[in-house]
Amino acid sequence: MKIQSPDKRLLTCAELCRGRRIADIGTDHGYLPCYMAATGLCDSALACDTAPLPLESAREHIAEYGLQDKVTAILSDGLEKVPPEGLTDIVIAGMGGELIASILEKCSWLIETCPPVNLVLQPMTKWDHLRKWLYDNHFLVTDERPCVSGRFVYSVIQTHYTGEKPPYPCDLRYLYCGRVTADSEDGREYLLRQAKRLEAAAKGKTSAGENEAALEMQTLAAEISLRIASQLIIDEK
Repeated sequence: MKIQSPDKRLLTCAELCRGRRIADIGTDHGYLPCYMAATGLCDSALACDTAPLPLESAREHIAEYGLQDKVTAILSDGLEKVPPEGLTDIVIAGMGGELIASILEKCSWLIETCPPVNLVLQPMTKWDHLRKWLYDNHFLVTDERPCVSGRFVYSVIQTHYTGEKPPYPCDLRYLYCGRVTADSEDGREYLLRQAKRLEAAAKGKTSAGENEAALEMQTLAAEISLRIASQLIIDEK
């Protein structure tokens, strides 16, 4: 039976995994771990969810594709019941940035594994909160891939714990744009939407009398728009 391919957002998450043993936190129907195990993108996987009903759906998909020897369903609140032994990748996708940060913060063994576990994170909201948490807690962002899926644009973050302050600044650009670049169509779309969010946030700051913060946001939004325009000119040559 041909395995059902997940959407572009989850495929982007799969691309950033090392592929030995993954844990998909908030797995819902288990599409990602089933797809990765069936196609050889990982050796084994844990499909984890905090709610029994989604986990039962994941178990049905595991059985449907005959993956019981490769994919194990675990009822777990975040990473609480996830065994760290042999784990190479943790995927947390489709949640708010604050919740993702909270899940990571509650996992005591995360900063003790050697080599460090590869984290693949896809926040739906509060991406700035997650980026700041990663920076403050010494997680290095090694890659960040934008992804247009339908009418939404996502950013998928690849990171791991180093125990040291990252070499890039935790400034407004990082908080809003992360490490996304304008050298792809998806990247330009992501940055364009972030520029629009900056402009909207600047209006709010102006209304609150926070003129300095508003100016910083307006300046960054203008820089992003200029960078996108410059990249388009390069692409047309």
